[in-house]
Amino acid sequence: MNGALSCSDPMRDARAVSRHALVPLVALASVLCGCTRTIDSDKAEETILTGTAERTGSKIASVDCPSDQMAKKGNTFTCRVVAADGTRGDVLATVTAGTGEVTFRVRFRNTQATERSMADELTHRRGRRVSVDCPDIIARRKGVVFTCATASGKSRGRVRARQTDNDANVHYRQLKGK
Repeated sequence: MNGALSCSDPMRDARAVSRHALVPLVALASVLCGCTRTIDSDKAEETILTGTAERTGSKIASVDCPSDQMAKKGNTFTCRVVAADGTRGDVLATVTAGTGEVTFRVRFRNTQATERSMADELTHRRGRRVSVDCPDIIARRKGVVFTCATASGKSRGRVRARQTDNDANVHYRQLKGK
């Protein structure tokens, strides 16, 4: 059995009963049902957690993938990603081979890069250092709106950003400070 797959052994359950009586039934069941191969969801979750953290620059708290996904090339399924700050998003995973290998597509912004870019621009405008803290998971899709906190010394504020395209370009404006 491949480490990335789960495969039930129909003969294992037959050992408790007379082998002679069940062999024909087990053989028939194997022909009719076959061996169902599923992906190793724990391995897929770990791969997605690591890859999402690298691509977004954020700490990812957990990933939850369905455990009953067939290891059939082309099969797609959705995994839920939860970041350390509680924000959530979905990742589309695709089985690339019958052995259970999975690729995934992260459609989230690189939060660290977004924060740096906004902070640099606000620092330049204000003439003093500004830090920006955005949600850890932000979908990278035209029209998505998100709010980030800003800080400069004792001054606090917020910026509201809207993505202008699918390439993660944003337009943002400062909201009144607290």
